[in-house]
Amino acid sequence: MMLSDNSGCQDKPETVLALEPGHIHIALITSGKLGDALISLVIANNLARVGFVVTVCNDFVHSLADWLPALFTRPEFGPNEYPDGFSNFDLVLVDAQSPNLPAEGSNLRRELASRAVFFGLSHFDASLNGRFDRTLFPADRRELLGSLLVGNGLARNRAEKGRSMVEHVCAFCRRELNLKNVTQEIGLVAPVGISTMPNPDRIIICPTSGKARKNWLATRFLELATQLKAKGKEPVFTVAPSERADWRRQLGNKFELAKTDSASELAALLVSASAVVCNDSGVGHLAGALGTPVLCIISRRDPFYTWRPGWGAVTLVRPALPVRALPQVWPYLVSVTAVLRRLDVLLEKTTTPNQEG
Repeated sequence: MMLSDNSGCQDKPETVLALEPGHIHIALITSGKLGDALISLVIANNLARVGFVVTVCNDFVHSLADWLPALFTRPEFGPNEYPDGFSNFDLVLVDAQSPNLPAEGSNLRRELASRAVFFGLSHFDASLNGRFDRTLFPADRRELLGSLLVGNGLARNRAEKGRSMVEHVCAFCRRELNLKNVTQEIGLVAPVGISTMPNPDRIIICPTSGKARKNWLATRFLELATQLKAKGKEPVFTVAPSERADWRRQLGNKFELAKTDSASELAALLVSASAVVCNDSGVGHLAGALGTPVLCIISRRDPFYTWRPGWGAVTLVRPALPVRALPQVWPYLVSVTAVLRRLDVLLEKTTTPNQEG
């Protein structure tokens, strides 16, 4: 189907829309999580770089449409779009953790695997491997599209220690999708009107994440902001829209709470800063992909934590002692002093000559 006919895609420049009939259109349906979706953009961008027309189906990514000139986007697939929506594309790649799919392990999910190629970043039901029906491909495209049929849908290779998930997905692109010259880039480009010159004093603080157990103590984020402000920095907080009322009460009039109702607004905020301090969250992945230095406070002792932000300058701050048996204790073993010390080092490493002057 021609790209211009695909409902749900945003308008692109005419030079992109003027496609030859032979172009192959691929849909990538990602996990609903921001961090996972950004990591999956490694797949989308590498497919686009070799000439495939790629539509990414994810609400966060759709919000970032103006930041992704090489890709098309649309919202996530609704429950009634499986599998009829597949017919709009020559091939569909589906993260097994995507929203609105049938229950994991169900026969319906295995039936869907005959019409789409399933994969998983870190967890995957191996029964979905090798189920795709090759006869669905037109004869003249069978060879080219067949090279994208995944034999092992699990992207993470646990035998490869120390790799970030971004590196695992790059290896997956080479191993399973037979792509050459694979890059970690995901193609984010600031739209016209968005300044990419960071404020050297602005530090973005994101004190929440998708799971409460991954969060450093709120009181310590507040103390961190207080000490940064005393040093002449400009701490700015950002949280999910559903968390804003609670954090507005906690912050009072002491610190700015940015309005970031969309991933696009969040991206514009992140590129305005000299660094981002966050928990293990999608914000860290987005900041890293945008080139903003990231200080990520994690609950693990592993210095090569697989789910660390995989792009740019990233510093992990870890508990002072191993606490796997007492996960609720770890936030008390990361001090404000340790975070400030590591942030100073990160800023010193990433400050440009223009900012020093």
